[in-house]
Amino acid sequence: MTAIDKVASYAMDSANFDRFSQVNQKTTENVEAIKKLADEFEGIFLEIVLKSMRETIDKTQMTDGGNGEQIFQSMLDSEYAKNLANQRTTGLAASIEQHLLGMMGETKVSDVMQKAAGMAQYNKAK
Repeated sequence: MTAIDKVASYAMDSANFDRFSQVNQKTTENVEAIKKLADEFEGIFLEIVLKSMRETIDKTQMTDGGNGEQIFQSMLDSEYAKNLANQRTTGLAASIEQHLLGMMGETKVSDVMQKAAGMAQYNKAK
């Protein structure tokens, strides 16, 4: 490796470190972006689940079929997934959000985790 290559490599590593340190800082924009990303991931995951569930249903030749129905059901599953993800009931988005915020130094316990701990204590007290 020549001296020029070493300098170029060092400059790239320095630039990447600066970019990573900017992204790794906990700002309101980054927190909102993480929340949006987690919600989108949960929506995609739920859409895959709904599509898989729909494929398990047997179709009859008389009433089912056609491209129009497939397109409509795909769009319907997509909307169902968005609505389910917006409700944040599965805990997947909250878990992803908490993990990514934990990587940024955030130690706050999410509402879902607090609810789960509260339910565990409630059930234990019974």
